[in-house]
Amino acid sequence: MRRIVLPLPLSVALATLAACGDDATVDTTASTSETSTTDDSTSTSPGPTSDAPTTGVPTTTDATTSTSTTDATSTTTDDTTTTTSTTDDTTTTTTDTTDTTTAADNCGDGVIEDPEVCDGAALADQDCVSQGFDSGTLACAADCSAFDISGCVLASCGNGSIEGEEACDGEDLAGQDCVSQGFESGTLTCMENTCVFELGGCFTCGDGNISGTEVCDGTEVGGEDCVSQGFETGQIACAADCSALDTSDCSTCGDNALSGAEECDGALLGAATCQTQGADYGTLKCSADCGFDLSACITAVSEMEPNDDGMVATSTNDFSAANANGPFTGDTLIKAKITPVGDDDVFAVQNTGDGYATLRLETFSIEGPGTCTTIDTVIDIRTAANVLLVTDDQSGINNCSLITNYPLAPGETVYVRVYDYLDNTVIDNYLLDIQLDPVICGDGALGPGEQCDDGNGANGDGCSDVCKVEGATAEIEPNNTNAQADGTGIVSTGNSLFAGAITPVADVDRYRLDLAAASFLRLESFTALNDCAGINTVLRLFDSNNVSIIADTANSGISNCSSLVFPVPAGTSYIHLEENGNNAVINSYFLQAAVLSDAGAETEPNETLAAANVNLQNGSDLQVFGDHAVNTDSDYYRIDVPVAGSSLRLEIIEGDRTVETCESNGVDSRLTLYTAGGVEIANDDDDGRGFCSMIDGTGNTPLDAGAHNLAAGTYYVQVRASTFSQNGAAGQFIYRLAATVRKP
Repeated sequence: MRRIVLPLPLSVALATLAACGDDATVDTTASTSETSTTDDSTSTSPGPTSDAPTTGVPTTTDATTSTSTTDATSTTTDDTTTTTSTTDDTTTTTTDTTDTTTAADNCGDGVIEDPEVCDGAALADQDCVSQGFDSGTLACAADCSAFDISGCVLASCGNGSIEGEEACDGEDLAGQDCVSQGFESGTLTCMENTCVFELGGCFTCGDGNISGTEVCDGTEVGGEDCVSQGFETGQIACAADCSALDTSDCSTCGDNALSGAEECDGALLGAATCQTQGADYGTLKCSADCGFDLSACITAVSEMEPNDDGMVATSTNDFSAANANGPFTGDTLIKAKITPVGDDDVFAVQNTGDGYATLRLETFSIEGPGTCTTIDTVIDIRTAANVLLVTDDQSGINNCSLITNYPLAPGETVYVRVYDYLDNTVIDNYLLDIQLDPVICGDGALGPGEQCDDGNGANGDGCSDVCKVEGATAEIEPNNTNAQADGTGIVSTGNSLFAGAITPVADVDRYRLDLAAASFLRLESFTALNDCAGINTVLRLFDSNNVSIIADTANSGISNCSSLVFPVPAGTSYIHLEENGNNAVINSYFLQAAVLSDAGAETEPNETLAAANVNLQNGSDLQVFGDHAVNTDSDYYRIDVPVAGSSLRLEIIEGDRTVETCESNGVDSRLTLYTAGGVEIANDDDDGRGFCSMIDGTGNTPLDAGAHNLAAGTYYVQVRASTFSQNGAAGQFIYRLAATVRKP
């Protein structure tokens, strides 16, 4: 950038000042001029050059200027008054006006207006010669405040010696420099042709203008920013001496180097920890934008005593819901003490959400989460009425306690009691970690209160947008007895799917079953259709007189769920489901009743794969009758799996319970499953009721992996006597083979 100081030429300045009013006097030391008056007019010509030039123009001293005006008009505007005076027939006019327009507003319109010196091509009849030069082209500065003489020429300019009106010539600067011209530093030079000072190399750092050798000045950084300098973010600045850009506040997050305004970068945290950030425990992390991530930092809250019944007694339950701290409605770390001996601490925990949540409780020693040194605790979950729901002593680290996945219904409040094991020792300090996680429908994980979760919010695919199984009939409480089950109006006629819950503890559920004819049924409990996780059930079958017909207490279904494949008589009976032990709740379950269609009887010979019967070839929930009259006999059946990923459930039951039963060892069987090529993939002796056999490949954790997630195609099942019954009556039996194909 070239900057030239171009003050008003002397003749124009005098004329302008004289126009400000009558009898105006101008005192100037800028130049000396000789004035001659001809025909009542005034002209000014340059005088000799002094030895001390001023900035940017030829400089003279000791000037005296006089002017006289005849038959001429001068006009002055003072924002409020305009005066016009004329000699020879003088007329004076005064007008009070207010002119709010400034020169800056009108510069560039080609009209010279006060305080403009010139405007565009309007140069007030001035040229290079009138400005003291020999030739050249005069111009107007961009802001109309001065003439631009850069196009003017002094004939003597360029010989390296200051002559005439020259302020400088070549290297001869008349002893001047940037400092003498009012700047802080820089290099003063002389302009060619005009022989005036070139100030473009001079500068004053801090004036906000980039000049001279300055790279920047104050907030003026030449349009640069952190990104243009190769960084990602931050605020660029100018060095104090204007010699360089200051990038100390610029940074590139993710380069594993602390820079700029970054608090951290990757694993680099400086000396910061969760504790330096005001937390008590945890691991400080760095966020993606290189700021501290406090999500894993934990601040403990202190218990408030008393939070028991206030009557401390050793080896005594001092529970008090009224004095409980809380309620706590989210993840909380509590710092507490068991003191004096016999003290109990009680904390209320509430699920304030609209859906179920899972509660996790764990104790730690005062060193922080993940530690358990000298303390020995017990955790209870109780109702407000002090009913124990669940308790734990040592499931945590060392002698610390842990309870996980306890379901809380919407709005439910439970009370957590923490005490010393045996309630006879002081615990100076301990931590109780409370974690309350809402169950989210659509996350693909089956949680309390959900009947299904297929990972989406779509309806019509078997699992609704509120995670309920479509087509299931919800239980109606109370239904603990036959009479109550009748009162609900819910009746199964053989094929049904029910959805229910075992809550509170010791609840039981019954469903009425009316069969028009005796039928073989499969009764089975699930947590999700065709799967079971996290519950333990018992299935019973009662007649209309409340007499037990059959029960599965051995978890014959998937995992710890129950299943009964059984001949049910015609008429009314009742399906009964309970939690195994009656000491825990089941927040959600399914109960399925399915009639096994009669596929007829075996036909002999069927002792080889090639001669296999095809009764069970197509379909699911089928049953076929067989007669194993010879201990060494084998019966083969063909089963087709139409969809890849399907699993098989195969079970032997009695052909006639009046003759022999599985439980009495009247039937002692063996089942073997083969591929189409005759390769054995599953084998069982006694996984069914009593001494009967069952192969079950269904569920996420199947009993028989060989029958799970099968390729589409043909398979064969072999029925024979147990290895232990190749001789004797137990190896001779009539049976029914039940087959269920479950698609993925």
